[in-house]
Amino acid sequence: MKLSQEETVLIEGFLTSSKIATNDQITQVHTAGGGCISKAIVIKTQSGKEFFVKYSMSTDEDRNGTSADMFSSEMEGLEALRVTDTFKVPKPLGYGQVPGGSILITEKVSLKPLSDQRTFGTQLARLHLFSGSDKFGLDRDNFIGSTPQPNTWNDSWVDFLRMRLEFQFARAQFLGHLKVTCEELLYRLPEFFRGIEIKPSLLHGDLWCGNCGEDETGQPVIYDPAVYWGHSEAELGIMRMFGGFADE
Repeated sequence: MKLSQEETVLIEGFLTSSKIATNDQITQVHTAGGGCISKAIVIKTQSGKEFFVKYSMSTDEDRNGTSADMFSSEMEGLEALRVTDTFKVPKPLGYGQVPGGSILITEKVSLKPLSDQRTFGTQLARLHLFSGSDKFGLDRDNFIGSTPQPNTWNDSWVDFLRMRLEFQFARAQFLGHLKVTCEELLYRLPEFFRGIEIKPSLLHGDLWCGNCGEDETGQPVIYDPAVYWGHSEAELGIMRMFGGFADE
């Protein structure tokens, strides 16, 4: 893969301005997994350093300001997961809105498909047991993919989930029978959680098989989060919806 002159200037300029790699030139570029929303690459510099880079040019359909918000929320999500010391999580090095685009840089982790799902499950349980909030939500809104995700704090999981669903249903602009079904779901939502004590758990928030793997030593790695404090079983919903995880 070869970067355009504009892309090279953007990335090298940010490496210098953020003091990640001052006055270092890009010598190698490889495409990385994902990248369906923003461009994702791995770069190697003249000094031998390697980085994972997500970026969006101002000419892209996903405009500069939105990308900067997405990258800032992703960086904060990575930091929140790293604090728990439960999974290996790529270290975020910097993000920003720069002339010509927006960019996020993290450490480069060599990844391969997840093989030890039992260990992964144990670490996921530890993540969900990590204590840090008595409310559901987060101190900022973020994104799941490119879709905005509201995280207004709430004492009640049911009320928090209702707020989330109302937001998504409004965006979808359902009509007819589907709209009626959604309204009925919102009305009956408390029935699904009656008699259950739900404590807030820190969730990855977008944990499908494309957002996890293992490093060269076999240690599970998670990345590309949409974190919030929620019902731990909400994590399983995403995992089951996209598949890729065994019963173990």
